[in-house]
Amino acid sequence: MKNISISVDEDTHRRLRIMAAERGTSLSALIREHMMRVVAVDTKEHTGETENERHRRGLLEITEEFQRKGIGISMKDNLTREQLYQRNAPC
Repeated sequence: MKNISISVDEDTHRRLRIMAAERGTSLSALIREHMMRVVAVDTKEHTGETENERHRRGLLEITEEFQRKGIGISMKDNLTREQLYQRNAPC
């Protein structure tokens, strides 16, 4: 995680500290959350995707790549119920 130094006037700093205290968090966490929201909104405006949609698209791309490479589990590889529970196995 990278650190960022910013300068604000005393009144803004005081008000931000009060907001953070009211929310039960630190000033750094409050500003970090706000900055993350700004980036998420900016990303959505540029790509038209929400964070969830971007995540879903990424998972679909990974799944498609696995299928192209033949990576994964097929149903024929599943154990039978008896094998799974080792039924009728000698004790």
